[in-house]
Amino acid sequence: MSGEAPIWFRRYDQVTKSVNRTFAAAASIGTVVIVGLVLFAVVSRVAGVPILWPYDVAQFALAYVFFLGLAPTLESGHHVVVELFDKAVPRPLRPYVLHLAALLTILFGAVFLWQLWRSTSRAFGDNRLAVAAITVPLKWIYVIGPIGTFQFILTGIAELGRVQWPAGGSMRDAPSH
Repeated sequence: MSGEAPIWFRRYDQVTKSVNRTFAAAASIGTVVIVGLVLFAVVSRVAGVPILWPYDVAQFALAYVFFLGLAPTLESGHHVVVELFDKAVPRPLRPYVLHLAALLTILFGAVFLWQLWRSTSRAFGDNRLAVAAITVPLKWIYVIGPIGTFQFILTGIAELGRVQWPAGGSMRDAPSH
């Protein structure tokens, strides 16, 4: 709503975007790995030598792809948005809808992080193993949840700043569909 973003926010935004690019690249690589593993498992099954471990690794990798993709998806504006009620919001309140959306996104991320932190800390505490064809401690599967969700919150804070100082460009400037 006000002019140009302060320098600290511009730096924060740059760092957030840089981390999101890294996360997006890792998630993309993870997706390719998943496709390769599933293809390998299918070909081996067709060849008469079925193996199970690629399915397990693909499932574990999917958790990483999901959580690594949370923040980049938010930054790019590709998360689910509800535009059904946009015109129902009174005109004087419309400038604040994006502020509210950013605050609710941060709140959602905080609650999600809290729940994931509880589950992850339990997994680290009791060192449970995943039920799978290969032996993997759950902590190494769960650990990505809080990391990805924390970056999601940081990206939500950046979105709030972009809404506050639109000169930098808000993620929601243009429709994503």
